[in-house]
Amino acid sequence: MPSYKELEHLSIPKQAQLLLRSASRFAQIGSFNIYNLNMPPWDLASDFPSGERQAVTELLLAAPLKFLENQGLIRFKGHSNYAITPKGLEAAQNPAPSFFAVQEIMAALPLLHKDFQGYAHYFYENKLKEAVAAAFERYENRLNEIRSGSISPTVRAASGHPLVYRLFAEGELVRPYPALGAKDSYEKGLTGILSGALEWIRNPYTHQKHELPDLTPSEALELLFVASYLMRMLELSKP
Repeated sequence: MPSYKELEHLSIPKQAQLLLRSASRFAQIGSFNIYNLNMPPWDLASDFPSGERQAVTELLLAAPLKFLENQGLIRFKGHSNYAITPKGLEAAQNPAPSFFAVQEIMAALPLLHKDFQGYAHYFYENKLKEAVAAAFERYENRLNEIRSGSISPTVRAASGHPLVYRLFAEGELVRPYPALGAKDSYEKGLTGILSGALEWIRNPYTHQKHELPDLTPSEALELLFVASYLMRMLELSKP
């Protein structure tokens, strides 16, 4: 049985998903009345402990209700009545809640590196592997930009996986957080991550994505956060 505390810690899209599915059970001819639902016996929250149902109902009929209206899933009809739109009915009945998953992604995108914050269209178009490929290609391009600014012939001759090591060897990049001890060990770890991402993520998603399993929106977002971290490490590694 879920609890109020668990509900409170969910994202607004997830709370809205729960509200829509619960409200659709009480909808008559595609509509529901929030005045009736916001009073005993608090049927909207019937899955929750009896002592928490009022608090759960009040939470759901605040920001989650507004979210559903703003997204066009419900429509205010007057006199506390809301109609569930065709888009809302589809979202409520879909066993794979892609609409709500994408909305959670949208809320997370501003946390990424600025170069990836405009990737919403990949998720709306369900081009998740393409989003990952684009992010890591942008990461590789940033390495290439650093290479292009170098006057070292050995740096300018390097590319791909070896480029990371050459940039550090020639001082174009330096290990951040110099107060950390074990310089060689930490630098080896950093260069391994920065270079390994090209071989393990960039190349497969660019050249062999058909051989990789399909991604969920959350899995694609995880990989974008990896790319975001690598971009920030490059910024911190500039001398």
